[in-house]
Amino acid sequence: VLDSSFNPPTLAHLSLASLLPPTNTTPAPPPQTSAAAPPDFNFDARLLLLSVRNADKQLKPGDATYEQRIAMMVLLAQDLARSPSSTHTSPPAPTRDPNVAVAIIDEPTFVGKSSLLLDFLRARVASLASDPEVRPAPIVSTRSPAAPPTPKLTFVMGTDTIVRFFAARYYADHESMVVALRRFLSPQEDDSRIVCARRTSKGASAGEEEALEVQLPDFVGEFTALDHDRISFVDIGEKECVYSSSEVREKVASGDATWRSMVTESVAKYLDDHRLYLPQ
Repeated sequence: VLDSSFNPPTLAHLSLASLLPPTNTTPAPPPQTSAAAPPDFNFDARLLLLSVRNADKQLKPGDATYEQRIAMMVLLAQDLARSPSSTHTSPPAPTRDPNVAVAIIDEPTFVGKSSLLLDFLRARVASLASDPEVRPAPIVSTRSPAAPPTPKLTFVMGTDTIVRFFAARYYADHESMVVALRRFLSPQEDDSRIVCARRTSKGASAGEEEALEVQLPDFVGEFTALDHDRISFVDIGEKECVYSSSEVREKVASGDATWRSMVTESVAKYLDDHRLYLPQ
């Protein structure tokens, strides 16, 4: 799940959404029955998510409307389906199934988003499993039928976002934060995970972000008693890690054409066609 404002989508968004599961959360490969190489493990699906209630960002004059952002997210999803998946430890591997979706949600917090998405996906999976037009024909067997798969969510975010996720000011009090984070991360509850991409943001120095990476797992472990692999840190491209939507908007408004190198061709064409972010 890549939750963002997508105002507009950039190549950083594309890189984040293309990440493969980190090695510490990748399932063990099945036993090999031949000399063939093990298959590439990947996420089963990718979701680009836009929240109409953001804890930090409000719709401002000159911003893309939510309808326009959804349209650009669809373009990014199409680009994502055509692009290879990326990983921080090995060469890119082709996406085996371009299973990409776009969604909009009315929930400002990651904990709330996790719960709402899981409720929806569990109901959706159960519905599909019971639909005779979707369910495969039954195989005669003495064993009980397999239960529908249980969705598990991995939220992809940058270091600028994860700082807010664990900031006490976004919760009613410390106890509320502990309860919320335990619900989000616990295997007995939402069982969600976080993959955090190292990004160079204007709000924090490289040293501060490095300190965050070292301290955050221990901080989470203090009050959740969970394994440290609930949160993983990965790298994206050297250029992509510094791209931001705000910089694209500023460059468009100032007439600096270098913004085109920060977005996909389809998104650039959309900005041109709709004259987004130009001075009014």
